[in-house]
Amino acid sequence: MSYSGINLEHVKNLNRSAILKLLNDEGAMSRKDIAVRLGLTPATVSVICSELLEVHVLCEMGEVKEDRRAGRKKILLGINYSRYFALAVSIEDTHTCITLSDMRGRPSCDRRIPTDKNAAPEQFLCQIAETGRELLQIAGVNSDHLLGAGISIPGVVRREDNAVVRDILQRELDCPVLVENNVKAFAEAELIYGSGKEQENLLFVKWGPGVGACFVLHKQIYESRRFQSAEIGHMTVEWEDGQHHLCQGWLETRVSAHAVADQVRQRCTRSAMPLLYRNRRGNLASISAHNIGEWITCGDEGMWQVIEENIDLLARAVTNVATFLAPDQTIFYGDLFELPTMQERFLAACRRYSADRQGEGFFRSQLSDKLEYIGPLAVVVDRLFLNRRVTGDLN
Repeated sequence: MSYSGINLEHVKNLNRSAILKLLNDEGAMSRKDIAVRLGLTPATVSVICSELLEVHVLCEMGEVKEDRRAGRKKILLGINYSRYFALAVSIEDTHTCITLSDMRGRPSCDRRIPTDKNAAPEQFLCQIAETGRELLQIAGVNSDHLLGAGISIPGVVRREDNAVVRDILQRELDCPVLVENNVKAFAEAELIYGSGKEQENLLFVKWGPGVGACFVLHKQIYESRRFQSAEIGHMTVEWEDGQHHLCQGWLETRVSAHAVADQVRQRCTRSAMPLLYRNRRGNLASISAHNIGEWITCGDEGMWQVIEENIDLLARAVTNVATFLAPDQTIFYGDLFELPTMQERFLAACRRYSADRQGEGFFRSQLSDKLEYIGPLAVVVDRLFLNRRVTGDLN
């Protein structure tokens, strides 16, 4: 095998990516400080920063405040987050959110549409694209400032499905399109905007229509050679049903939002759950995962007993995984955690099962209020901006 030499353009791209990641994690810095932190020569940093300033990826943010000294004053450089935008599309079981956001995660406008499971895939994707074009027009963002579109979907993202979705949307939107599993996309968001700035190893747990997980090791999302990551929803667990029979199955089939609603509906009677029965006016069919935010607030003790059984089962599974992986933090998020008292009840259950009985290291995501768009946005920012698969071509 002959030695082909060092690819200087590749090295330059890696240095460019390192500079952008450093400024994203640490904030504005001078060229000299960037060079020191990354171990690069001042000349290398100066050349790259000049190029990024020229295409408005970076901007000057004033002089560094320091004691008076001779010589040229340091000028702070920071990322120009408002220069470029991305379309972030979160496809969930019941609804799909399309958001136009800048690189910092500040949304300009958004739309929520029902996820039409009866429509042909291409028809629904064209509807997403049409909504995206409307948002671009409303915000006055032209194609020069659109970095790309990120699509997050639940479940396994198969290469063939990825290609179909990508190709249709790229044709309709005329921009790069990236498709990713929703939990992995949210993990990327935490690495860019949240706990991943300070922590090396993280476990993410999502609880909503389904149950998902993702593990970050040394600031990298763990994937097997088959491109699979942690799938806590497919863990085999045991529980007792209402008749004290021992049951076994996948965690997700027991504690997903739909499963919880089904259990409550099946065990709801006038005597077992009087407050919920009255709240629903005897119409048990109205107890569903889609309106759980309405009926869960009735305060029925029998209802909470059923929900607590599921919280306990989820907490047991999560703490077992966390004990084995020993992450710096376990971050939880999702629609069910946003319901009243759910976070407190989950943390109390984690304390029961954690090794030290303290439950330390379990935290609600600080990005929970951006759940509908931050994941797919982060996929675009990470792969087309910070990691310079495109930034070298921005103009």
